[in-house]
This record gives sequence, structure tokens and C-alpha cells, in this order.
Amino acid sequence: MIFFIYWFLLLYIFSALIWWYIALSRQNMSMANFKKNEISKEDAAYVIKIAQIEAEQKRKTAQYLGEGSIFFLLISAGAIFLFRAVNKQLIISRQQQNFMVAISHELKTPIAVTKLNLETLQKRQLDEVQQFKIISNTIQESNRMNALCNNLLLSSQMEAGAHQYTPEKLDVKEILESVVSDFINRFPNREIQFFNNGSLHVMGDVFLLQMTFNNLIDNAIKYSPKDQPITIKIENQQNQCSITFADYGAGIADVDKKKVFEKFYRIGTEATQKAKGTGLGLYLVHRIIKAHKGKIFITDNEPNGAKFVIQLKTVA
Repeated sequence: MIFFIYWFLLLYIFSALIWWYIALSRQNMSMANFKKNEISKEDAAYVIKIAQIEAEQKRKTAQYLGEGSIFFLLISAGAIFLFRAVNKQLIISRQQQNFMVAISHELKTPIAVTKLNLETLQKRQLDEVQQFKIISNTIQESNRMNALCNNLLLSSQMEAGAHQYTPEKLDVKEILESVVSDFINRFPNREIQFFNNGSLHVMGDVFLLQMTFNNLIDNAIKYSPKDQPITIKIENQQNQCSITFADYGAGIADVDKKKVFEKFYRIGTEATQKAKGTGLGLYLVHRIIKAHKGKIFITDNEPNGAKFVIQLKTVA
């Protein structure tokens, strides 16, 4: 509805501009004819006066065209700016609505599972194996909810400039080993392959890098088949620590490779919409790597899937 009103008003303004030009041109022509009719043909300077009237008429026509063109360009520029601004706000509004729906589901599920598990433990007499299984599942859901809350909190802090970035010398291998171990415990049925060429040190914030690696592994698990492995590789490339997270999922189209790092953005394919997510994970990953003066980009995996590659400067 808002765009219908927008285009209607824009069409009305351009129509009024064209009508203004036509009306002024007619008036200019009428005035020129009136002045010509007042000159007697017996006047010795008749030809000169007629030429002056026609020259004046042409100048006024050029003036109307020039002013009309300037108005047209100004209105067009304003219309384009307004259209982009309104369209951007509508897209952000839709993304925020989708985010609220997604975050509600993301929070509701672990809360419901945790409540059900605790009620089961309270009401039933279970053996140790069953108790251990339920408790493990409850811890897993709690960790998931904790990760989601961390993403929300960090996102608001980074946008407000309130997060304190505290760099220190870190061993990337040790951080990844800890993160991978946690995911193996949480997802014992998923195969996570970790390859490294020894310790590589970078200057970074341990909490932020842990969150980055968590988000990328969690993203790979969400968007790849359960029977396919997740591959993580650390390499030393010309004084840079290159960390690759590869999966064998549906992959990411070229048009989406940069958009996925935008806040609330989620790829709109059938395969990806079925996966849970809020559109915050990769946005935070990009912000964190940028804060570390590093790079992150996406390439295609073979034969299918995606590779997220992080590059950070190493230190001795």
C-alpha cells in the first residue's frame, strides 16, 4: 500500500511538472504572437523586431527546459533516495519480525525440553543410565540457550560500543581443541574432523574467538546432513593463521556469500529455512573478525557445501 501511494504521488508530481512546462510554453508562444501582432509591417525595423521577439521566445523556452530539467533531476534524486530509505526500513522491519519469531522459537524449545526433563526426573523412578541421558540432554539444551543469550548480549554490546576488547597472546589450536571437544560431547553422533599443523599464536580476545568458532561449527552442524562430517583445518600461510570450517550441506549461492554476514539475514531456500537460527551468528562472526583486524570469506566446498575461511595475523 505504501509503495502504491509513493508511485501515485511521484507520477502526479511528474505530470504536474510536464503540465507546467506545456502551460508556460503556450503562454510564451501567445506572448510572442501578441507582440508580433502589435508591430506594423510598414515599420522600417519590422524584421529586426520580429527577430528579437523570436530570440526572446527561444531564450524563454530554453529557460523553461533548463529549470524543468533541474527540477526533474532533483525530484528524481529525492525519489530514489526516499525509495531506497523506505525500502531499507521495510526490509529491516521484516528481518526484525522474522528475528522475533525465530528467537521466540529458539528460546521456547530449550525451556520446554528442560522443564519436561526435570518433571520426568521428579515424577519417575529412573535407572542411572536413563537419568544420565536426561541430564545430558538438559545440559545440552541449557548450553544452547546460553549460547543464544551470549549472542544477543554481545550483539547489543558491540553495537553500543560497550564491549571491552581485551587482546592477549592466544594459541588458536588450544581454543579450537576446547571448542571441538565441547561439540563432540554435545553431538556424539556427528563426525567433526580437526586437522592442525601445530600451535599458531594470534593476538585476540579469547571469549570472542571462542564465540566465533562456536557459531561457525554450530552453523555447519545446522546446515549439513547428519551423516556428513564437519571439517576444521588450521594452516600457517605467510605469517597468517588460516582456519577453515567446511561442511557438505546445500552450500551458499554467490549472491548470498556477503549477505549472510548482515544482521538478521537468513538464506531463503527451502533447505535452510528448515534449520533453526536467528540471523545473528554470522553477523557476530564478521564483527568479531573485523575487530581482530582479520578477514573472513566463503568459498564453495567440493563436491558440495561451503567453506568459511578466517585469516588472522600470527605473532611470535
